[in-house]
Amino acid sequence: MNVDMRLHPRVEVDLPAELEPFRGDCLDVRVIHLSLSGVLVEGNAELEALLGARPGVAAGAPLELNLHFGLEQESVHCHCRMIHSRRLAQDRFQVGMKILSIPNASQGLLSRYIAAQMN
Repeated sequence: MNVDMRLHPRVEVDLPAELEPFRGDCLDVRVIHLSLSGVLVEGNAELEALLGARPGVAAGAPLELNLHFGLEQESVHCHCRMIHSRRLAQDRFQVGMKILSIPNASQGLLSRYIAAQMN
């Protein structure tokens, strides 16, 4: 028996998004799982390079990024911390992130979107 013990339910989606590191250019990714507390994004080899190349950051320090994506013709912007990553194929990677902060308007939009997807 597989019981989901998550605090917030997640939904499967396929949304274009941008990851914005504090240093460097934005990176195109896809949001594939979405909840009120976190996201799972998928990207190509550029995502792996972003995870590996962190000049000026102490080894083992958490990686924090800004994530931008659209829902219902509105933009969602959130500040996230990387929780885990995994390689799916030679050029396909996934990164799970916890949402650390999100504006109230974006949180309301996210909440309504997830509720609608679950019905």
